[in-house]
Formats: sequence, C-alpha cells, structure tokens
Amino acid sequence: MPQRDFIIWLEGGMYIAVDFETAGPRMVSFVVRLVFTDDQGEHTVARYDTAHGTAHRDLLTPANRLREKKWMSNVDFFRALDYAVEDFKKNYASYLQKWLAAKRL
Repeated sequence: MPQRDFIIWLEGGMYIAVDFETAGPRMVSFVVRLVFTDDQGEHTVARYDTAHGTAHRDLLTPANRLREKKWMSNVDFFRALDYAVEDFKKNYASYLQKWLAAKRL
C-alpha cells in the first residue's frame, strides 16, 4: 500500500503535515495536522484523521489533550482529506488563536 506525506508551509511558524495511505483506487487512511512551531518546539493545534474508521476533526489543547471532536459521517476519505487541507489553509490563524487562548487559561 503506497503511503505518501508532504508539508504545506504557512505563515507565522505554522505548517500543515499531510500523511495518507492508498490501496489501489481507494484511500485507506489519512492524517492532516495543523502544526505551530515556537521556541519550545512543535505543537499540533488540530488534526483531521480517519481513526475509528470515520473522518473527523480533533481540536487539541496546549497539553495535547482532546478539546473537541467533529465527525464527518458519510464523507469519503478523498473528499475529507481535501476539505481538511483547505480548512487549515483558510482558517489556520483562527485555530491558532483559540489554541493560544486555551494556553493562557
């Protein structure tokens, strides 16, 4: 099964890390992470993945705990991966702002 990964660089020390695996014409699994880097290292702010057999988005806390889960029921993995990348490209600043606000609590 071919596995692929790539990075999309954003502004402000952020990037999108994309990993996915296919089997023939179908996608078996994926993980799309929104990552913030600072002087303390790399932090996953949010991710889309296919754990549990269904695509979903996880918003994380600065302590790397689950803050919120949003299921994407009945969405095929190719569409869910595309949606995840576009969502993070368009809204990365908003995700980071919420993550940083949680860090100050």
